[in-house]
Order: sequence, then C-alpha cells, then structure tokens
Amino acid sequence: MIVTACWAALFLGALGLELAARASGRFSTLGALGARLASHRLGLVFLFALWAFVGWHLFARYTIHPL
Repeated sequence: MIVTACWAALFLGALGLELAARASGRFSTLGALGARLASHRLGLVFLFALWAFVGWHLFARYTIHPL
C-alpha cells in the first residue's frame, strides 16, 4: 500500500511539473525533455532504462491483485 502511494505521489509530482511548465513557459515540458534526450544515443539508452525500470516495478512487482 505504501509503495502504491509513493508511485501516486511521483505521478502527481510529474503532472504538477508538466502543468507548471506549460503555464509559466519558464522551463521545458516533459515531452520536450524526452525529445531532447532521444536525440542522443546515451539519452536513448537512459530513456529505455527508465522505461524498463518503471515497467518492471510498477506493473510487475506492485500490481494490485484481485481479492
């Protein structure tokens, strides 16, 4: 239950950053950051590792099992 709350907090934090970036225009959105990272080989490796990490931990290890 605590882990689910942590993932929800991370998601809400990312959503808050995205909304703040779009409202203020002072810093890049998450999409622009991802596009910039994907333009370099090391950035692609980082994005793939991040995708694999989140996928494994969020969907494989901490799924909500039906009762």
